[in-house]
Amino acid sequence: MLLAAACAGVPSDSPQSDAAGPAAPAAAFVAPGQLHLRFSTAAGEAWFAARWPTDGGDIPYRVAQLDVAERPAHTADGQPLDARPVQLHSRAEWDALLGDLFVSLAPSAPDEATLVTVQGRDIVFHRDKAGMMRVYPHEGKPAALAVVRTVDEPEFAALAFARMLALRGSDAPRLYATGDPGTGGSYVLFDPEGRTSVLVAPAAAPDPAGGVAAVGTSLNLAQSLLLQSHVFAPLMHPMASAGHLLSHMTQSVVAALPRPASPSTDIPPVSGAGPMDAAAFETQLDATVSSRAHAGKLRLLVDGDTFFPRLVQAVQDARTSVDVRVYIFDRDDYALRIADLLKARSAEVRVRVLLDELGSIGGGGSQAPYPYYRGAAATPVSIVTYLQDGAAVEARAQPNPFLTSDHTKVIVVDGKRAFVGGMNIGYQYRYVWHDLMVEAEGSIVRRLARDFDAAWARVVPAIVPQGRGAPTAEEAPPPGAFGIRPLYTQPGNPEILRAQLAAMRAARQSIWIQQAYVSDNAIVAALIAARRRGVDVRVILPTRGDSGFMNSANLIATRAFVRNGIRVYAYPGMTHVKAAAYDGWAVVGSANFDKLSLRVNGETNLATSDPAFAATLRRDLFERDFARSREITTPPRVGWTTYISDFVADQL
Repeated sequence: MLLAAACAGVPSDSPQSDAAGPAAPAAAFVAPGQLHLRFSTAAGEAWFAARWPTDGGDIPYRVAQLDVAERPAHTADGQPLDARPVQLHSRAEWDALLGDLFVSLAPSAPDEATLVTVQGRDIVFHRDKAGMMRVYPHEGKPAALAVVRTVDEPEFAALAFARMLALRGSDAPRLYATGDPGTGGSYVLFDPEGRTSVLVAPAAAPDPAGGVAAVGTSLNLAQSLLLQSHVFAPLMHPMASAGHLLSHMTQSVVAALPRPASPSTDIPPVSGAGPMDAAAFETQLDATVSSRAHAGKLRLLVDGDTFFPRLVQAVQDARTSVDVRVYIFDRDDYALRIADLLKARSAEVRVRVLLDELGSIGGGGSQAPYPYYRGAAATPVSIVTYLQDGAAVEARAQPNPFLTSDHTKVIVVDGKRAFVGGMNIGYQYRYVWHDLMVEAEGSIVRRLARDFDAAWARVVPAIVPQGRGAPTAEEAPPPGAFGIRPLYTQPGNPEILRAQLAAMRAARQSIWIQQAYVSDNAIVAALIAARRRGVDVRVILPTRGDSGFMNSANLIATRAFVRNGIRVYAYPGMTHVKAAAYDGWAVVGSANFDKLSLRVNGETNLATSDPAFAATLRRDLFERDFARSREITTPPRVGWTTYISDFVADQL
């Protein structure tokens, strides 16, 4: 019963029940890239169809949406042309298959658990001391239960596929009902011949909040831009607001300067020189930026299925405080689960959430695709209000004077561990996009905690008690600690830009970069200059970005890079990673290579010359992503509309 509750599909009160047809199809048929379902109703036959791309690797995992369809062309016996019949299995049989898999994946130790993602839900299971299986939603697991293995949705689908073959001993395609019977639910298709596993989702339903949420979002956006950011913020912080305006205007002029023409000389071969002197470069940085290195350690967390389990465990383990500072705290189903965890913990520890108002209004609230959107409850109009409602969470939205933002993503727990990088809170970062965070410990966390307190003080009125009280004694650095330098973008102080331009000029051996957006002319010119010195320069960009303007900027940058011998790799899908390795100097954080991140918005990066961390970044991020990406060897063709979009992107 516990297993069924944890793995349940769409909630029974979902509005999808009327759209998805009767609960059990009378027959099913599969053809390459499509599934046909026939239902028997009082009015006669009803047909539904789902379609998906047919490219992919071994046992590709797909998600397809089920929609009403006309009766397909068929043979004399009623079977669709070029299709094969599918064997149907009940929800009970699906639960039995899941249960069998869970038993095989559960660790033997009672305090250890496995985390799997099934139909967009994170489920934790383990054996208790009596050997009984226990299953929990991830965010609701006992804090003492340690997740020692994570299985993402494609891997779990492959395991279920193999287990189904072992149990059934047949190559016939099979369709398992997986959703609640009363909702029209969802299905999982296993097709051994096509080596395909497909989650077949019901037709998308409108947000239960309907137009109310949309109107509320529009009103919040208008209030943020007109009142909070351009009336109240300048009145409360006149000097800071004036600084934002002056910095924005100055940097806009600098960023708009024309991109320098590429040299006409032949491209030299990669020189094969040794790396730059790391100690000498750190000394150079001391004269270039105001930030100094702090002792600490960094742990690389690649993608949401690595970061979010660590975050959930850290929040569950918190003893005194949880401070969350993000650009976007979304309002989708997954973000609300994290919000609920923070609300529950606020009864025991201090929880503060600081988000960017424009970022969370503009970037949040979009309906996630099934299975990440359930439709079980209305999307809240304000995530700040949702966090505060019925809980002790202190949540604030930072205003955006003159359209400047705080793009930082830093989460500090108990003042002793911190998470820094590119991930916001939402389903895209948990399940979809390629992204990166690092987990920090040591005295660097104290610096990040002070940064949070300073940002909090700019938003919360001074009559409210601020910060953490009297400073505590400095703790001894953790074993194996190394120097970690925080770098910032702040009004009038583009440290991240200056430091990385210095690294591009100093590098002798290699520069490896992964970015979502590259539009800054100074960056493009410095990378081209490095390549023409004989440096091995490589750049990973997304194949499909989330911004049309920035896609154009990436295309223009790619054209310039390839023409100048820089190796460019198109990552399959969206990469939101912001990372670089300049010989042995590594940088990760929140800053894109665009004007806003490098010159205007608030950003936080971490940099280190530690050889072990730099090697880990190269091995676990760059080398893996080079292997899974497609190298672009021919300069892409662009038209005048691309250059217009690139001009707009230069202002973003």
